[in-house]
Amino acid sequence: MTTRKLLATLAALLLVCCGAGCSTCSVAQGPPVTMPKRDAAADVVVRAYLAAIAARDDEAVRLLSAPAHYRRVHSWPDDPLDTWADVQVSDVGEPTSDEYGPGGYRQVRSVAVVLEVRRCDEDPPNDDRHWPHRFLTGRQSDDAPWKVIGFGAG
Repeated sequence: MTTRKLLATLAALLLVCCGAGCSTCSVAQGPPVTMPKRDAAADVVVRAYLAAIAARDDEAVRLLSAPAHYRRVHSWPDDPLDTWADVQVSDVGEPTSDEYGPGGYRQVRSVAVVLEVRRCDEDPPNDDRHWPHRFLTGRQSDDAPWKVIGFGAG
Protein backbone atom coordinates (compact mmCIF):
# COMPACT_ATOMS: atom_id res chain seq x y z
CA MET A 1 0.00 0.00 0.00
CA THR A 2 1.41 3.40 -0.90
CA THR A 3 1.90 6.07 1.71
CA ARG A 4 -0.84 8.16 0.14
CA LYS A 5 -3.36 5.28 0.31
CA LEU A 6 -2.33 4.51 3.88
CA LEU A 7 -2.85 8.13 4.94
CA ALA A 8 -6.20 8.25 3.15
CA THR A 9 -7.31 5.05 4.90
CA LEU A 10 -6.24 6.36 8.32
CA ALA A 11 -8.02 9.66 7.69
CA ALA A 12 -11.21 7.81 6.70
CA LEU A 13 -11.02 5.63 9.82
CA LEU A 14 -10.55 8.72 11.97
CA LEU A 15 -13.61 10.37 10.44
CA VAL A 16 -15.72 7.23 10.89
CA CYS A 17 -14.51 6.80 14.46
CA CYS A 18 -15.22 10.41 15.42
CA GLY A 19 -18.59 10.40 13.68
CA ALA A 20 -19.65 7.16 15.37
CA GLY A 21 -18.57 8.38 18.78
CA CYS A 22 -15.53 6.26 19.69
CA SER A 23 -15.57 7.79 23.13
CA THR A 24 -18.09 6.30 25.54
CA CYS A 25 -20.29 9.39 25.27
CA SER A 26 -20.29 13.00 24.32
CA VAL A 27 -21.93 15.78 26.27
CA ALA A 28 -22.97 19.16 24.97
CA GLN A 29 -23.64 22.35 26.83
CA GLY A 30 -27.31 23.23 27.13
CA PRO A 31 -28.90 26.63 27.59
CA PRO A 32 -27.84 28.63 30.66
CA VAL A 33 -29.67 27.76 33.85
CA THR A 34 -32.02 30.26 35.45
CA MET A 35 -30.48 31.14 38.78
CA PRO A 36 -32.68 30.94 41.88
CA LYS A 37 -33.49 34.08 43.85
CA ARG A 38 -31.06 35.03 46.60
CA ASP A 39 -33.57 33.97 49.28
CA ALA A 40 -34.41 30.62 47.62
CA ALA A 41 -34.77 27.59 49.89
CA ALA A 42 -32.01 24.99 50.06
CA ASP A 43 -33.94 22.45 47.95
CA VAL A 44 -34.46 25.03 45.19
CA VAL A 45 -30.72 25.68 45.13
CA VAL A 46 -30.02 21.93 44.87
CA ARG A 47 -32.47 21.62 41.95
CA ALA A 48 -30.76 24.53 40.17
CA TYR A 49 -27.32 23.02 40.85
CA LEU A 50 -28.39 19.70 39.31
CA ALA A 51 -29.96 21.50 36.34
CA ALA A 52 -26.67 23.37 35.85
CA ILE A 53 -24.73 20.07 35.86
CA ALA A 54 -27.16 18.60 33.33
CA ALA A 55 -26.79 21.71 31.12
CA ARG A 56 -22.98 21.83 31.54
CA ASP A 57 -23.41 25.41 32.79
CA ASP A 58 -20.13 25.70 34.66
CA GLU A 59 -20.73 29.33 35.65
CA ALA A 60 -24.06 28.47 37.31
CA VAL A 61 -22.49 25.45 39.05
CA ARG A 62 -19.73 27.71 40.38
CA LEU A 63 -22.19 30.35 41.61
CA LEU A 64 -24.40 27.76 43.34
CA SER A 65 -21.46 26.04 45.04
CA ALA A 66 -19.39 27.05 48.01
CA PRO A 67 -15.84 27.78 46.76
CA ALA A 68 -14.31 24.81 48.62
CA HIS A 69 -16.97 22.45 47.26
CA TYR A 70 -16.49 23.69 43.71
CA ARG A 71 -12.71 23.23 43.91
CA ARG A 72 -13.01 19.80 45.52
CA VAL A 73 -15.75 18.30 43.34
CA HIS A 74 -15.41 20.10 40.04
CA SER A 75 -11.67 19.73 39.67
CA TRP A 76 -11.44 15.93 40.00
CA PRO A 77 -11.23 13.67 36.99
CA ASP A 78 -14.68 12.35 37.98
CA ASP A 79 -16.26 15.83 37.79
CA PRO A 80 -20.04 15.48 37.32
CA LEU A 81 -19.90 18.22 34.67
CA ASP A 82 -17.70 15.96 32.57
CA THR A 83 -18.86 12.47 33.48
CA TRP A 84 -22.62 12.66 34.09
CA ALA A 85 -23.90 12.27 30.53
CA ASP A 86 -27.58 12.28 31.47
CA VAL A 87 -29.03 13.52 34.77
CA GLN A 88 -32.68 12.97 35.66
CA VAL A 89 -33.98 14.10 39.05
CA SER A 90 -36.88 11.96 40.21
CA ASP A 91 -37.33 13.26 43.75
CA VAL A 92 -36.10 16.14 45.91
CA GLY A 93 -36.97 16.07 49.59
CA GLU A 94 -37.59 18.93 51.96
CA PRO A 95 -34.47 20.48 53.50
CA THR A 96 -33.75 19.23 57.02
CA SER A 97 -31.37 20.65 59.60
CA ASP A 98 -27.94 19.07 59.72
CA GLU A 99 -25.17 19.57 62.26
CA TYR A 100 -22.32 18.94 59.86
CA GLY A 101 -20.89 22.29 58.85
CA PRO A 102 -17.73 22.07 56.74
CA GLY A 103 -16.18 25.47 56.20
CA GLY A 104 -17.73 27.01 59.31
CA TYR A 105 -21.25 27.41 57.93
CA ARG A 106 -23.64 28.48 60.65
CA GLN A 107 -26.72 26.98 59.01
CA VAL A 108 -26.61 23.65 57.23
CA ARG A 109 -29.51 21.89 55.53
CA SER A 110 -29.46 18.40 54.10
CA VAL A 111 -31.54 17.73 50.98
CA ALA A 112 -32.29 14.13 49.95
CA VAL A 113 -32.38 13.61 46.18
CA VAL A 114 -32.99 10.56 43.99
CA LEU A 115 -31.08 10.84 40.71
CA GLU A 116 -30.91 8.73 37.64
CA VAL A 117 -27.48 9.24 36.15
CA ARG A 118 -25.88 7.80 33.05
CA ARG A 119 -22.15 8.27 33.28
CA CYS A 120 -19.72 8.67 30.40
CA ASP A 121 -17.40 5.99 31.72
CA GLU A 122 -20.06 3.26 32.00
CA ASP A 123 -19.68 0.63 29.33
CA PRO A 124 -22.10 -1.07 29.44
CA PRO A 125 -24.30 1.33 31.41
CA ASN A 126 -25.01 0.47 35.02
CA ASP A 127 -28.34 -1.35 35.30
CA ASP A 128 -29.22 0.39 38.57
CA ARG A 129 -28.75 4.07 37.87
CA HIS A 130 -31.05 5.38 40.61
CA TRP A 131 -28.76 7.01 43.12
CA PRO A 132 -30.08 8.27 46.41
CA HIS A 133 -27.89 11.25 47.25
CA ARG A 134 -27.81 13.70 50.08
CA PHE A 135 -26.71 17.22 49.26
CA LEU A 136 -25.51 19.54 51.98
CA THR A 137 -26.21 23.23 51.65
CA GLY A 138 -24.88 25.91 53.92
CA ARG A 139 -25.07 29.62 54.58
CA GLN A 140 -23.48 32.00 57.03
CA SER A 141 -26.61 33.98 58.03
CA ASP A 142 -30.36 34.23 57.55
CA ASP A 143 -29.98 36.61 54.62
CA ALA A 144 -27.10 34.79 52.86
CA PRO A 145 -27.93 32.52 49.91
CA TRP A 146 -27.72 28.75 50.29
CA LYS A 147 -24.71 27.15 48.57
CA VAL A 148 -24.03 23.49 47.86
CA ILE A 149 -21.22 22.53 50.24
CA GLY A 150 -21.13 18.74 49.81
CA PHE A 151 -22.87 15.63 48.58
CA GLY A 152 -22.63 11.89 48.75
CA ALA A 153 -24.58 8.67 48.62
CA GLY A 154 -27.45 8.97 50.95
